[in-house]
Amino acid sequence: MMQGMVAGDFGGKLGLEYVEGLVTDAMKTDAPHDPDRGHYPYARQVRTGWHRDAAGAWAHDGVDDHLWEVFCQQCGDTDGPAENQNPAVRQLRGPYRHKHTAEHVANEHFKAFRAS
Repeated sequence: MMQGMVAGDFGGKLGLEYVEGLVTDAMKTDAPHDPDRGHYPYARQVRTGWHRDAAGAWAHDGVDDHLWEVFCQQCGDTDGPAENQNPAVRQLRGPYRHKHTAEHVANEHFKAFRAS
């Protein structure tokens, strides 16, 4: 289990809010993601009812109100069912019982692969 948490004052923001802001801002850019320079994971509710849409892309019909997962495209997560992902992606994805835990894992993963 990962230990530690970003703490301190970062321009008036709490540590976790600061890291989440960095991830959110990075994910909004049109710049191509370089998997060797950074990862931009985020926590989301576990998606259910996976199926392929008319274009062949993964789509889902619902979410689990009680479980959370971490999605990181830069790790090779292609969305869709967790069982279709490689073992490292499945391990990162979870599921996690609490939103806070999933967010913490995503933040720690972001820090581990932060662009320098």
